[in-house]
Amino acid sequence: MKKGLIIVITMLMVPLTLGLSSPAGTKPPDTYVPVEETPEYYVLETLTIYNPEENQCDDSPLITANNSRIDLDKLRRNEIRWMALSRNLLKRWNGAFNYGDTVSLQSGDASIDGLWVINDNMNKRFKDRGDLLFHHDSRSTGIWKNVKISPAGRHI
Repeated sequence: MKKGLIIVITMLMVPLTLGLSSPAGTKPPDTYVPVEETPEYYVLETLTIYNPEENQCDDSPLITANNSRIDLDKLRRNEIRWMALSRNLLKRWNGAFNYGDTVSLQSGDASIDGLWVINDNMNKRFKDRGDLLFHHDSRSTGIWKNVKISPAGRHI
């Protein structure tokens, strides 16, 4: 009987001494992994305008990087507000944003400030940049520095 009791007590004690079980409410040692906080906003060093033309895009300028088709009539009437970001800002390349995300843009220029949808990416040579899509009849030039963007719904 003593032998059986010793085996049962030993079986109950082994998990505790090996750290396999811990009392409720305590944190096992060395298991805390800090979670990187998402910034409230990102700063685009440069923001520019692009038009859906072969000399500014590629041989299919009406199709964006996420395969969205640009409706030129809607674009001309400013009914769509799409933008491209440099690859370092897109999740596909370990950035913070996905295609289809809506961002709030703050440049200090009321004509472009507001909500934009990310549907395109820029050439790989660019970093921390953005491009706003406009019909060439509406707008063909523009450059802004240190523009803030944040996920839609966050105030910057």
